[in-house]
Amino acid sequence: MTVASTNRLVDLRRAPLADVRAVDFRSRSRDYWSDEAAINDRLAAVWAGLDDAAWRLPGAAPSDAGGPDWSLLDHVGHLVDWWELAADYITVAQAGGRWPSDTDYDGGDFDTFNERRRPLFADVPPGELRDRGRAAHTRAVLVAQQLPDDVLRGDAAWGWVHQILHGHAIDHLTVLEPWADALRARQIGNDPFGPDPQPTRAGLAAARDRFRRDDEVILGAFEATMDDVPDEAWARPDGDRWAYGDHVAHLAGWFVEGALALETHAATGRWREMPPEGLNAFNDRQVREMRGTLPGELRERFAAGRDRLRAAIAAMSDDEWLDPEGFSWAYEDLHGHVRAHHAMIGPWIARLGWPPAADR
Repeated sequence: MTVASTNRLVDLRRAPLADVRAVDFRSRSRDYWSDEAAINDRLAAVWAGLDDAAWRLPGAAPSDAGGPDWSLLDHVGHLVDWWELAADYITVAQAGGRWPSDTDYDGGDFDTFNERRRPLFADVPPGELRDRGRAAHTRAVLVAQQLPDDVLRGDAAWGWVHQILHGHAIDHLTVLEPWADALRARQIGNDPFGPDPQPTRAGLAAARDRFRRDDEVILGAFEATMDDVPDEAWARPDGDRWAYGDHVAHLAGWFVEGALALETHAATGRWREMPPEGLNAFNDRQVREMRGTLPGELRERFAAGRDRLRAAIAAMSDDEWLDPEGFSWAYEDLHGHVRAHHAMIGPWIARLGWPPAADR
């Protein structure tokens, strides 16, 4: 098998990055824009299901210019920045102007240039950054697609197009894929990526306000996935033993369990016990009983359970908020549980529109 044919068989969306980096993307035997679409799909799957706090956590990589460690948000902001810059300078070059030179960017000190521009994105909410990134990437691709193939692959343009599109993404994927995997494992384990969310009496009012704000973001992000998953895919296994519909049914069921616990305590002063058969057996039975339920009904159950739990949380007394048992029923069954399942299912949702795996 020749090197060229081997390169064509590399599944850019799924192959180990070492194999992807070995591909000669400049070869005229490659479909440049199919390659670009594949790598962009892979990039978008990295952060799928990670919540806002995960985006801002430092530690993804050290700064090359002596600044604080970069976060996922810093990396994505940097990619968006260069897509926006590229759309402008490619337009100039396409109209007969010159291609940039290294000296246009802090005299060729790209590390300092990039570090200096980090603050431009530091306060952008992750959801807004994702939207801005989609728009910037689309614009950069549309402009670059106007270039003739010999110009695109020529010496003058190559580093200023490829290295801002999929070449740049591959560089960052080497950092972001393992970092996102670690964040996802922590989120599934209910790491809040910050201080313990359990309120204290002195900070109770602020904790309640924060809970309501987080509620909108966490539930809103998960509920947006319901629009992303077509009805015919709800019963399709996600690579584990559960399908997307199983995750929704499970969350909806625990919304009701949490609401019942809070309602019972308000009426009797007693907290409910956990299921006597154990959580795993309870969850398995709960999911099996709901299999076959149509997606429309699952959406309704999810919304009804969410609203019931929100109402029970809104009625909690100060003492119930400060009681670890009471706060656990509120936080774990709403925020923590939804965050965990979003992290589990997010990458699968992002990959729903991918072509089938390449046949090697």
